[in-house]
Amino acid sequence: MSRPAGDAEDPLDRLAAEEDWARRAREVESEVVRGRRMRSLRPSRPGRVGRAGGGGVSLLFVVLVAVTVAAGVLMWTGAGPEGMAGPLVFVFTLAGWLVTLCLHEFSHALAAHRGGDHTVVDKGYLRLDLRRYGHPVLTWVLPLLFLVMGGLPLPGGAVLIETHRLRNRFRDSLVSAAGPAINVGAAVLLLFVAGTFGPQFVFDAPPAQAVFWGALSLMAYLQVATALLNLLPVPGLDGYGIVEPYLPPDARRTGEKVKPFGLLLVFVLLYVLREPFGELTSWIMYVSGAPVNGAYYGFSLFRFWQ
Repeated sequence: MSRPAGDAEDPLDRLAAEEDWARRAREVESEVVRGRRMRSLRPSRPGRVGRAGGGGVSLLFVVLVAVTVAAGVLMWTGAGPEGMAGPLVFVFTLAGWLVTLCLHEFSHALAAHRGGDHTVVDKGYLRLDLRRYGHPVLTWVLPLLFLVMGGLPLPGGAVLIETHRLRNRFRDSLVSAAGPAINVGAAVLLLFVAGTFGPQFVFDAPPAQAVFWGALSLMAYLQVATALLNLLPVPGLDGYGIVEPYLPPDARRTGEKVKPFGLLLVFVLLYVLREPFGELTSWIMYVSGAPVNGAYYGFSLFRFWQ
């Protein structure tokens, strides 16, 4: 319908008629659509989201694997310097334990990423970088001190998972179970090798191979003990995290209050149940067919300074 003569022209109509205004409107609309598209694609392209998440596998992890393998080869062949059996066992056990620590925390992060928490990419958790997995003192110094003193390497690493991003309770539970699964898998693999290819008694093997089987048995013992500890249903440990999503709200609130003291509870349990726990771990080593006295011999070599 035509406009009556004498009416003032609508400013919006004038702007819409201008070619430059129309072009600018199309550019703004294109920018909005492009921004929405990039945000929707971002979770599915983790390698391009921030410097911390890109770059592939950490060089530090590769070095730890190489050191573990090199120490194992030197022990098996006896090619190391004379009198270096103890230090080689120390390096092999320490580097190997750090490798499994990285894999443990990586598995938590990978399960979280598959479950909906894509923030683990920006945090660098998918690079197997030991430096990303917790506090330097709590993650490395204290566990190594416990190990050197003859105990188990607790408390280990930690990754910060934003559980509210996970799709459902099953995914939440799976994130907690993914870490101990690495320790269980490592224990099964090491015990299979030691039980299938190792001697019945560790000292039945030649001296160089006895050192190797002692170190391998010690590594297997640590993986068995770590898996059992992690699966305890104590707030703050993975075992509690597995069942927590299915607990009533009141029980979960109580668990949140107890979590800061979870490590202390673990120490108390280890003190009270140290004999049953030690017997269970030793029984698992025995039924697997691992060399008799292998873990004990490996640990005596590990503490070479005594």
